[in-house]
Amino acid sequence: MKVWLPAIRTGSGTDVFTLRMADALAARGHEPVPQFFAHRNEPWPYLLRRVPAPPGTQLVHGNSWTAHVFKRPELPLLVTEHHYIGDPAFAPFRTPLQRLYHRALIQPQVRASYRLADGLVAVSQHTAEAMQHTLQRPIAHIHNWVDLEQFAPAGPRQPADLPLRCLFVGNPSKRKGSDVLPALAARLGDGFEVSCLGGLRADAALAYGRVTVLPRHLPEDMPRLYNNVDVVLLPTRYEAFGYVALEAMACGIPVVGFDSTGTAEVCRHGETALLGPVDDLDTMVMHLQRLAADPGLRRELGANARHRAERLFGQDQAMDRYIGLYETLTSGVRAGR
Repeated sequence: MKVWLPAIRTGSGTDVFTLRMADALAARGHEPVPQFFAHRNEPWPYLLRRVPAPPGTQLVHGNSWTAHVFKRPELPLLVTEHHYIGDPAFAPFRTPLQRLYHRALIQPQVRASYRLADGLVAVSQHTAEAMQHTLQRPIAHIHNWVDLEQFAPAGPRQPADLPLRCLFVGNPSKRKGSDVLPALAARLGDGFEVSCLGGLRADAALAYGRVTVLPRHLPEDMPRLYNNVDVVLLPTRYEAFGYVALEAMACGIPVVGFDSTGTAEVCRHGETALLGPVDDLDTMVMHLQRLAADPGLRRELGANARHRAERLFGQDQAMDRYIGLYETLTSGVRAGR
């Protein structure tokens, strides 16, 4: 099957999704055509309406912010919702400027994509339920995934008497919880190393206190980065899914963070992660001190994390469901529905 994957390049997890979807489809013998457009098109994607679908395309697969402009006659459109901005749980974490931007420019695009979509997918159960409450139409729930061969444990961890190496990965924002890092590092003090990687955006930077800012890493370098730390920090206040949590788990790295939406859906407190209430820095410090003192617990959580990633978040499980949807939608077009 030839699948067109048009997307605006945003420097976020949606870029990662598009590239992983293309690789996974190619591995199954399909013909994906990922096509990225400049970020400047995001507020007014209507300018892309005249972009022709690649010859021979059988299905269009886009994301909710822009998918409607790529709808073409006789081609089914599947829309994946990565971050449902209509979710009331997300509202507290938007700045006034974001609220204005979403209301004036993005929400009309999303509504158009939902209206024209032949099928809708949400990347987490939480997102699917939030959408279902509003839309009252069928929404498939398919978790994101990682390449479990690329993201995998790599050798023994460092000796217990060395500083506990803690890593934050994410674009700086209140939603991601990057603002707690300076206070967290100060509270932890000696015996801990806190570093951060500012996500995929080249201009993202965090430089304060005892936090070490890492240079930008290419996506293919991320498994090595995870495998060079002991704990991944996820002080996320709201997350639709949580790629970082899953990537860390696949590498056998325990997670410490807040018990919020997508993080809690990917991780399991006491099994693969140690989570506490949102904004409860005391509990987060306590969890990290516990892991620093107990390397056996770190190993146990890491092993459980890898097992959970293999059991629930592998590429094959996700692709079986996506390809099943593709086949259903294209057969409906052939039948004239």
